[in-house]
Amino acid sequence: MLPRYGKAHTRCSGAKTRSAAAGNSSGLSVPRVFAVDLHEVDSDKFQDSRDSGFSMYVLTTVLLVSLSAMCIGWSLGIAGASKLTICLFQDEDTSSGVGEFPKHILFSENSWSVAIGILSVGGLVGALASGVIADSIGRRNTLVINNGFFLAGSVWMGTATTAVHFSLGRFVMGIGCGVASNIANTYVGEISPIGWRGFYGAFFHFALMLGILGTQIAAALVNHMQWRVVVAIPGVLSLIQIAMLPLRVESPSYLIKARHVNEARHALLKLRSGFDVTAEWQECLASLDSSAYNATMATDVPPAIGASSSSSSGSPGKFTHPRIGCLSQLDASTEDASDSETTVKSSAAMKPAAATDGRTCKPGVWQMICGRTRDDLRHLVVCNMAVMCLQQLCGVYVVLFSDCSLASMLFDPESPLPTRWACIIACIAAIPAGVLCMFKVDTLGRRPLLLISLGGMCACSVLISVGLFYGPSALVMTAMFLCCFVFNMGVGAIPWFYISESTPAYARSAMTMLGCSVYWCLSIIIGLIVPAIERSSSSQWLFVVYGSISALGFLFVAMFVPETATRATADIVKEHSGSMHFVIKRRLRGSSQFFIGDRR
Repeated sequence: MLPRYGKAHTRCSGAKTRSAAAGNSSGLSVPRVFAVDLHEVDSDKFQDSRDSGFSMYVLTTVLLVSLSAMCIGWSLGIAGASKLTICLFQDEDTSSGVGEFPKHILFSENSWSVAIGILSVGGLVGALASGVIADSIGRRNTLVINNGFFLAGSVWMGTATTAVHFSLGRFVMGIGCGVASNIANTYVGEISPIGWRGFYGAFFHFALMLGILGTQIAAALVNHMQWRVVVAIPGVLSLIQIAMLPLRVESPSYLIKARHVNEARHALLKLRSGFDVTAEWQECLASLDSSAYNATMATDVPPAIGASSSSSSGSPGKFTHPRIGCLSQLDASTEDASDSETTVKSSAAMKPAAATDGRTCKPGVWQMICGRTRDDLRHLVVCNMAVMCLQQLCGVYVVLFSDCSLASMLFDPESPLPTRWACIIACIAAIPAGVLCMFKVDTLGRRPLLLISLGGMCACSVLISVGLFYGPSALVMTAMFLCCFVFNMGVGAIPWFYISESTPAYARSAMTMLGCSVYWCLSIIIGLIVPAIERSSSSQWLFVVYGSISALGFLFVAMFVPETATRATADIVKEHSGSMHFVIKRRLRGSSQFFIGDRR
């Protein structure tokens, strides 16, 4: 009778089975590591974990992590959506509502702008600090602790009586947003199978848009006192994460980097139950910097990986770990411990602890930008920063969810109901786009969806500009909804997980920290500049700028951004290391024609 995971190979019947030997890029002769006893199943029918498909355990973990993204979306949308119920801009009608809490908080126009923008300042602070914290205590633990910022910010905002009190709550909430925007995507990318990284990674932006939609609907339904309950919703979501997220495993890549080898293997077996994880295990080891890799192999390698061992019953070829269970039989080449020691030494010789060409294995931001890490990541740094900038510079968030939104330019400012429902409809249009991205990003690829999204946004910006100059508001509203749809189909969702899947593990924290910092810096700059432009007489030209940026982004993605779908990070880094280069190829077959593809 086969155990529960005995037919794990049937989960991904369409994928090709890879051999563990083919995935052993480090040169080590290692055993195959399974999640069940080998004597109970036919090991030849086990699939490589890199071909693993849908996993309920990974899905529930990603859904828990996505609550942080919903908190970010709620924080981004709540202030602008609830302005009329929160603010009072005159020294009158400040009567108390419940106890000591007034119905409104007295703001000036400048203090309200500060309260809106200070969230991005906190986001920048959180993004800058998150990388060091995550490398010290782990991705999962950082997310758990980060919920304290969401909880504290919600309490401060919900109990605010002055503008300063409310702004401090927004700042604390922004720190939580900055940490979550960095670590949540890194954690999801490190626990997801290669073929499903896009599906699971798209949950972050989908949850963020759900949070924005929730704020729009809540703002349309609440009265003058219920806004305190609305701003406290992220605190409720944070409590769910605090209770449930510690029950999930830590990222295997972080555990290996921290030299917790047994815990890392246990986490990988938990995430890939029923699959052969040997090749993926070796990829995790190889993705770290050379010094940490060699130190791990030399000091912490257990018998099941580095040497022959026997179980407690004395049967040869099997190793039983108290936390992991029975592992696989050993390869013939690892029967002797001396052979294993020779293999480790030869591997250390193949991977020197420090490069001799002036490069370093330190994953610092400056070393990474200058190409002084183990792999020259300059091309990938520029591509990652560009796609993250495009997400902000396309203008969707500012145009739809700011104080001076496009909808408010089309409707009577004295009657905010049409404006509010126009924003709600635009958010609803983003939901099917997010679902489409979720299910197609791994099959179509990242580049095609980015190109479709940027091209569609360029066309929509042209239509909006025409409508603003010549007056048909129906054209403007239709183009606005289409713009929101195509944005969330590609450029809105992909940059969040593109960074983590295109960067080796030893530099991932520095790369994601840099990308999220750029995102929040641009958020601060746009929040200061765009409202002033929208209030001026030249606001019609704003979408000309947005359309131009989308067109330039289309060209950049077509020429420079590599495809990462269903590809191992090591292969991406190896192929696209070095200075800037084109990934668009020209093939001569009879007549000249251009082909957009990967650089080989």
